[in-house]
Amino acid sequence: MLGLVLRVASTPVPPTHEGVQLVLSDGRSLDASPGHPLPDGRRLGDLQPGDLLDGTRVVSADLVPYAGGATFDLLPSGRTGTYWANGILLGSTLRPAP
Repeated sequence: MLGLVLRVASTPVPPTHEGVQLVLSDGRSLDASPGHPLPDGRRLGDLQPGDLLDGTRVVSADLVPYAGGATFDLLPSGRTGTYWANGILLGSTLRPAP
């Protein structure tokens, strides 16, 4: 069953903001903010080469300049608050409205 995107939000960031350029040994990759949560409670910025993520090894997790002006996240439907981004399961930084 597919979920629905309940909300999309953006957060302005300064010109000095950096993102993590993550590369996994199975070829998946992702660029996202270091504070972005993973389903297991770690943050993307916590990952180091050799760490396991979703059954595969992290090849690199480098900080790179981010010139986007804002970061974005979405809130998916469902109980887990997780969603797939380029084949990598992420947790949302957004919470449902009370």
